[in-house]
Amino acid sequence: MAWPLPAGYDLKVQQADPAPSSGFIRAHTVLSLVPGVAGDGVWWQDGRIRAVGRAEDLERRVPTRVPRYHLPGAIVTPGFVDGHTHFGMWALGRRRVRLAGAQTREEAVRRVAMGVPEQGWLLGHGWDANRWEAPPDRWSLDRAVALPAFLESIDIHAAWANSAALLAAGIDRNTPDPPGGRIVRDALGDPTGLLLERAAQLVTPVLPAAAPADLLGAVQDGIHDIEGPEVLRAFRVLESDGGLRLRVLFAPPVGQLPALLSHGVRSGQGTEWLMLGGVKLFLDGSLGSRTAWMLEAYEDGRDAGMPLATEAEARAAVERAAVGGMACTIHAIGDAAVRRALDLLESVPAAALPHRIEHLQCVHPEDLARAGRAGIVASMQPAHLPGDVGLAEERWGKRSRGAFAFRSLMQRGAVLAFGSDVPVVPLDPRQGVIAAMGRVASDGGFPDGWQPEERLSFEDVVRAYTEGNAIAAGVAGRRGRLLPGSDADLVAWEVDPAVLRGEAAAFRESRVQLTVVGGEAVYRRE
Repeated sequence: MAWPLPAGYDLKVQQADPAPSSGFIRAHTVLSLVPGVAGDGVWWQDGRIRAVGRAEDLERRVPTRVPRYHLPGAIVTPGFVDGHTHFGMWALGRRRVRLAGAQTREEAVRRVAMGVPEQGWLLGHGWDANRWEAPPDRWSLDRAVALPAFLESIDIHAAWANSAALLAAGIDRNTPDPPGGRIVRDALGDPTGLLLERAAQLVTPVLPAAAPADLLGAVQDGIHDIEGPEVLRAFRVLESDGGLRLRVLFAPPVGQLPALLSHGVRSGQGTEWLMLGGVKLFLDGSLGSRTAWMLEAYEDGRDAGMPLATEAEARAAVERAAVGGMACTIHAIGDAAVRRALDLLESVPAAALPHRIEHLQCVHPEDLARAGRAGIVASMQPAHLPGDVGLAEERWGKRSRGAFAFRSLMQRGAVLAFGSDVPVVPLDPRQGVIAAMGRVASDGGFPDGWQPEERLSFEDVVRAYTEGNAIAAGVAGRRGRLLPGSDADLVAWEVDPAVLRGEAAAFRESRVQLTVVGGEAVYRRE
């Protein structure tokens, strides 16, 4: 008997697009990413790029009715795409208790005590206990709030619950650890309220459900979203109402794989605005939660992190997906998880979209060339680097030479596709651009760059946010570069041109003057 197809995955019917528009920009520089195509002007007509070149020459050819934008201080690039988001979580998180930046456990508890309940729960995100005076526990939350409280960590790989939340989920001293998860316990065996990896999912069934209208709250040029079917349904509602003005590549969770395959759903199906990507599965956790899976133990010798699936389980899922026409999107942060992801993806058939590995945060030197050779996209998030430098040095030691190895991977042929991992870090792409170019720690450490040989040029970074994500989405022939015939997806940045010479800090004060998607000016700064 076929599984029921989850609502939202029927993406085969092409939606009608609004009539595309036209325009012309005279700027400081147009960074087309196409060899031999350069200038200070770009003209698009009926939603497609017509020409890039000298603005003075192009403007004579532009029809009178076409809107003109004179932006002499702007650098025009292809439209940025955020290659790794949890967009619905970010949109909901703006209404919940914000714990990012809490310097102590007590500060976090005070914020929770002031939170606004949501359907009888207190929900929040963003705590990071790595430098706290005491670890998260249920008793500290119990003193602040009687309602069930469930708070996700900054990296979304741990959760902090109070006693009421544990009771609602049926978690007690007799509850076994789920596969790929750990219920942290005290000396007597009772849960402390800290839930690692898949243990946090024990609470998910009893959490209040969000309305689709609450899931979406912002737009940019494009995103690759990695979430559940409820977020896809919200995107579908926006698309059907004509309100979806960003391009979305949606990666469903591996738990949806049987239903998708039984209905013949394939990666790459969809519309101009909403397309199905690869199925997402996790091989390990994160550096911040000490669950990133390493080939050798962490520097303190206690453990080597946590694999979240056995090799047999992961291989069965990857092979079934690939044979059925679904690309695979594999989360791997530690060097052991990265190696296993490479082993799995090198041996499976290609799909309509490239297979990809998310994060590749620590790569063993022997594995640096493998993604490029196999055509596996390296989906990375440079904005993690400034905050992770200290933890990487402390927990991985000399193995940190393989962390955030942007240039080494690129030079060995890997396609880099950059994103934010919002809400783990802010959605603002400027942080990622600056981090990839400068590699400076968030506390100002390593002012000349942490492992400076891995720094990228501005053009390389732009390529990773644009062309790299277009390759990952299977639309490299139409998006990611500014050349005649490509979709008119572009951004005009007001920025110091010193960024073109490699000065990362010059991008810090940059501002978007104009965003164009499908030929339509969706944002203009007055």
